[in-house]
Amino acid sequence: MDKKKICLVTKWYPTPDNPSSGIFFKEQAFATADHFDFMVLHYYESTKILPHKKYKVEKYHEERNTVEYNLNVYVPVFVFILNFIYNVKLQHMKKKKIEGVGKFESPRKIRYIRRILERILKKELPSDFDVLYCVDAQTEAGTLRLMSEITGKPYIVSEHAPFPWPGRTIKDHCKFSIEQADRFLAISYDKIRQILLQNIKLPPTEYIGNMVDESQFILKPARRADEIKTFLIVAAHSFFKNYDLFITIMNRLTEITEMPFKVMIVGYGSDQGYSKNPEALAERIAASKFASCAELIPEVSHDKMPEIYHRADVFVMTSIQEGQPVSAMEAACCGLPVFSTMCGGVEDYVTGDIGRIYKVTDSESFAFGLKDYLEGRMEFDSLHIRSRIVELFGRKAFVNKFVGIFEDVMENSSEKNRP
Repeated sequence: MDKKKICLVTKWYPTPDNPSSGIFFKEQAFATADHFDFMVLHYYESTKILPHKKYKVEKYHEERNTVEYNLNVYVPVFVFILNFIYNVKLQHMKKKKIEGVGKFESPRKIRYIRRILERILKKELPSDFDVLYCVDAQTEAGTLRLMSEITGKPYIVSEHAPFPWPGRTIKDHCKFSIEQADRFLAISYDKIRQILLQNIKLPPTEYIGNMVDESQFILKPARRADEIKTFLIVAAHSFFKNYDLFITIMNRLTEITEMPFKVMIVGYGSDQGYSKNPEALAERIAASKFASCAELIPEVSHDKMPEIYHRADVFVMTSIQEGQPVSAMEAACCGLPVFSTMCGGVEDYVTGDIGRIYKVTDSESFAFGLKDYLEGRMEFDSLHIRSRIVELFGRKAFVNKFVGIFEDVMENSSEKNRP
């Protein structure tokens, strides 16, 4: 029997220029290779004065069960201007206000994009897929809804980014597209809360989390009792990751303990478009109280990360906001306890036998928690930590949930009335 095909519409996926971006989505696609094929659509919209072409489609990569296309849709400036005028008018019409919505897409623009997508799906792209899927609903759900209307195929949305992105507003097109989806895949319960807070009524929702491949991230070898303990943070250099808090915690730890320790700071310069000015972080670490015991590794390929986890004893995360942080799951799969701020996702599984969770501004409690671990008053069972992560987020657990959800949607999609 032929495998079903998923059309994944996303901007968050590895590219030759940025091979680390969204690498876990590619791994998830590969993990379901026995069940599904994927058409990965890198979708972009850009504004041009008078585009001589309305779109450009390029097939550029095939790997295992995935085929990737670049799709660029060019929107004329006059459509953008009409959209702006439409929003200005609505701002002066109180009856048009929708709580949680800060920006509207004009019917003119939606019709324009729909006509382009219809032409592409009929002439340029294979439309033999069975279901549409996106991982960043606030930017991609609208596109999925239009493609679903054109093809009659169901669509599933998820969200891995802060909702909404700081400085951005929710569009009415996004709100309605999420609400009309066949399913919402939640990577954390905190993400559900974020979306509901925007007055979006979620469709049937399934908690799925993220995936960690336990065959790749194996249990770290036992370390000698006399070895110096190492704290590891894996994070881009952005305000989301809150290196300010991390530096404060580690500076404080040097003041309250006489025990030696090491610090590994990994990946702070690798994520293009996300990490900002990594040199500034290096300078701050050099001026910190723990500079002499800090090791900075700006970039590491994902296949080398197990070696990094195996060199550490504790995974530290000081983020303000996360979806379901994959690095924390990978570290825990290798047996490392997770010490984290209450940033989202980690609260779903980090209990007292797996690590500790602190308030996002409580550097003092965080530092004293690391001190208790460092001085032997707090211990963890690495095998138990790994077993719990594999049970919840391991390859088999994730694939079973993912496949079950998608097969159910595809099987029952005919029951949904589509335009």
